[in-house]
Amino acid sequence: MASYVEQLMLKREDAVMKAAVSFVYADYNAGSPLDRNVFHLDECSYFESLEFHRRKSNFLLGRLSAKQAASVLLSEPDLRNVSVKAGVFGQPVLRVTGVPSYQVSITHCDSIGAAVVFPEVHPMGIDIERIDPKRNKTIESQLTTGEKERISAARGVEEYSVLLTVFWTVKEALSKILRTGFTTSLHVLEMNETLFVNEYFRSTFSHFPQYAAQSYRLGDYICTIAAPRRTEWSMNTSQLYYNFNSVFHPICLQVETFTEDIF
Repeated sequence: MASYVEQLMLKREDAVMKAAVSFVYADYNAGSPLDRNVFHLDECSYFESLEFHRRKSNFLLGRLSAKQAASVLLSEPDLRNVSVKAGVFGQPVLRVTGVPSYQVSITHCDSIGAAVVFPEVHPMGIDIERIDPKRNKTIESQLTTGEKERISAARGVEEYSVLLTVFWTVKEALSKILRTGFTTSLHVLEMNETLFVNEYFRSTFSHFPQYAAQSYRLGDYICTIAAPRRTEWSMNTSQLYYNFNSVFHPICLQVETFTEDIF
């Protein structure tokens, strides 16, 4: 297993707040139980009720990354005191013993899980996806005319696939903030601008001008975090990349159908 956790300084005109982002790589072995030094008994019981390997793997990745981010941000050493429940729409709801007013967004792809824990007053959303030209047609079908015109300037198959994955992760990260998931039309989540600045892509939205997103290329993956537009923050991608270099550049990956996180 590999992991990386970093606190993020959320700088606004009138305040500075803290969030934390966590990445976990774990190759779940079928039949393995959860570590009861990390997971609460209720979490272990729910995990055992899951029938399919993929659902168990996603549960492990999402919860473990959320626990690690919350542990660092909120100084809670006992991960059993950090749990993630499901809300009425299936969205993750963070519960930390004795600590109110923080929430979480989680994502997973292949054997990578990621989470961002943030103050409840400052909504954020995260998504990670693998860059895969085989998924281009699926993503294209969800773009607006304006988005297709902007992305048509891409040079070469690789750059085009990268930009398509950026567009998808940006929309999914925003949908988690709105707590709609992809149950709403992706056209409602239209992006009106995407620029490459300071080694990441920064995107804004046509219908939600109060938000912006920052997308990072991590080898074969794109990770996007969406947040209020007037917040400034940065992530130490160099250290993350160093810790996860072999994970972000996998030698071989099994072919998977294109799926998205619900939240």
